[in-house]
Amino acid sequence: MPKPKKQKLYAYVDESGQDTKGLMFVVSVLVLEEERETVLQQLEQIEIGSGKKNVKWHKSRHEFRTQYIERVAQLQRLKGRIFFEIFSDTKKYIDLTSFTTAKAILKRSGEDYRARVFIDGFNKKELERFRRGLRALKIKARQIRGVKKEENDAFIRLVDAICGLVRDAHEDNQWAKGALSQLKKNKIVTEL
Repeated sequence: MPKPKKQKLYAYVDESGQDTKGLMFVVSVLVLEEERETVLQQLEQIEIGSGKKNVKWHKSRHEFRTQYIERVAQLQRLKGRIFFEIFSDTKKYIDLTSFTTAKAILKRSGEDYRARVFIDGFNKKELERFRRGLRALKIKARQIRGVKKEENDAFIRLVDAICGLVRDAHEDNQWAKGALSQLKKNKIVTEL
């Protein structure tokens, strides 16, 4: 009998909040499988159609953010694929990023999987610590790689947007609270 194929997972990770000196820290993770290429095309179309284009969350105009999130909320292929976690009163940023990434991967994985993990903004030393953290949590990662230029990856821009939205909601922005609530209701994002 042929050996079953390993499940291939692709995790895209971003974090936000180191600037708060430990008051608030959020990690967002997108976990995809074979739908990856289709989702990439759809996200790129959403970015263009919304006017947000390949601009980071905090640099884009409010009306473009609004259009972007409204369109992402309708993207059925993202159901159950985006996760986030909020932490407070801690500066263990890398450890918490590893922990949240592991939880997200395990939510989407079966017994026999291999994950490729792409994370934004980590230098070599941070990336190695992140890698060790995933290993310690028994995550089967085939590849762990830093992403240098966020503007070149729609998946990283999506998790950046989720981090930004969660932060804005946490800071009591009423629009962001409503948008985050809609994403949760549509099962696009899951709080861990």
